Amino acid sequence: MPPAPRLTLSELPPAARAIAAAATDAIAAAQVGDAAAFDDACGRLLADPEHTRVILGDTVRLLLEEVLPDGVDGDDLREVIHRSARSAAPWLPSVDPGVMVVVLSGALGIHPDTPPDSPTGDERSPELDDPWDAVPPRPTAASVTQHAVVLLADLLSLRGRPLRGYLEAAFTEMARRETVEQP
Repeated sequence: MPPAPRLTLSELPPAARAIAAAATDAIAAAQVGDAAAFDDACGRLLADPEHTRVILGDTVRLLLEEVLPDGVDGDDLREVIHRSARSAAPWLPSVDPGVMVVVLSGALGIHPDTPPDSPTGDERSPELDDPWDAVPPRPTAASVTQHAVVLLADLLSLRGRPLRGYLEAAFTEMARRETVEQP
């Protein structure tokens, strides 16, 4: 089966176009440090937090793959986090490198959302407690959205290419996954 054709932003349904427009506005505001415009655009992204999370996460992953074509290691992620947080700190005092870790690990598919259930469904086994004590509490959807946008602004500045192509690829991938999941 040939791959599905790439979606363009103009072909997206209205709700998806709204996410694309809000993401574009938020990233543009982050790139120039306009906190008011950033807050407004991130607020618009929260109108559909689940689809926004998927699109921003896929876009972060796509950019990481291009910025770091030889693979991603801990030092690479530390550098991305450090650079992104440092550039956002003057206009976004709530920038939190820990939330960036959550965004990056989620984009790479490696962040545990919740601790595993116990085998009995009752209390967790004591041997499962220790690793999960180190997992930070889940940040809010607003915080994850803001930090994903900050990371995207930084990664786009490194890549020197427009956001549009990455958003189109992320929406195409989401549509492909939804088509595969349909019975």
